[in-house]
Amino acid sequence: MEHTSSTSAHAGERPPAPAPFGPLPVLVYDHGLDPVSRRHTVVRIAAAGGGAGNTIALETTHVVVPELTSNDYHVTPHGWVFLSEPAAAGTTRRTRLWNPTTGESVELPRMEQLLPANWKCYLSDDPTAASSVVLVLAMSEPSLLYCHVGATAGGGWVAHDYDIGDVGLPPSYAPPRRQFISQIAAVNGRFYFADTGKLGVLEFTPSPEFSYLDYPHIEFPEGSNFAKSFLVASHGELFDVYVFFKGFTPEILAARVCAIDLGGAGDERPAFREVGDLGDRALLLGDANAALLCSVSAHGVKGNRVYFMHNILEEPDGGPPRVYDLGDGSMETVRPCPGVSELMCKPFWVMPSAT
Repeated sequence: MEHTSSTSAHAGERPPAPAPFGPLPVLVYDHGLDPVSRRHTVVRIAAAGGGAGNTIALETTHVVVPELTSNDYHVTPHGWVFLSEPAAAGTTRRTRLWNPTTGESVELPRMEQLLPANWKCYLSDDPTAASSVVLVLAMSEPSLLYCHVGATAGGGWVAHDYDIGDVGLPPSYAPPRRQFISQIAAVNGRFYFADTGKLGVLEFTPSPEFSYLDYPHIEFPEGSNFAKSFLVASHGELFDVYVFFKGFTPEILAARVCAIDLGGAGDERPAFREVGDLGDRALLLGDANAALLCSVSAHGVKGNRVYFMHNILEEPDGGPPRVYDLGDGSMETVRPCPGVSELMCKPFWVMPSAT
């Protein structure tokens, strides 16, 4: 099975109960391929009590979330969930944003286009903002769908193919392969994405426009030959988080957090500095979504840590979540769903809607 960031639908469920995931944040595993339960495993990673040993504790529950089982969906970094009715021949589909904490929904235009086979959804702002844009990004080709929240008649979903160049491969690799954006973070109404030596900027004015800023990358620590990076935005700040691997192996060597100071609109090169202490904040990173959670102690989570998924070997249970302590460089590994043979999609974080 190909893992995707979206999820196929199941029909015939009851209306949603309030706050189906309980206190947030949580890590969610969708067992939608299980024909019996169609359930979700909700994992709360909480701070453990004092004493030696692990500093985190897992609280695991099983729920069925009708909003997810009856729609195609993706959980955005803003905490809102994009929902689309399943495709049916010759019909448009209802789309909306759903807040899993309050049950509130924000209606979006009906969608005529088919969703990509593999996709993610991002918001430029909180959906209550007048200028908020909903972006559905294809994960295997340079194309996207977008709409403006609160769009009047005639302002529905728009399909757009973009061109950010070809993948840098030797001439022997033919034909050339077009680059596509694999992750985005939104700050002050703009979308940002990492490109080779550049920081890409996507704005909607109201149609999509691309521009670039010079973008220095962090130096690799000794012993590391490759890394995985996550762009994360929160409260007007932009971060680039790196997970470094030992040599060319899947063994994790270190994690580092860098803040990107975007400065004024006319700056061509944003400032770039390493962050050694997040204080009472924590980074929650996954292949489906990523966010910076503030005031984490109020949520029962330990601060100054990077919580991230590690599934480089594509294990069927989603791989083990890791917790990296920025203070002392230590790392813990947990395995919430051992023995799972297949998941509907990669595990994803559900965050409070105001992170």
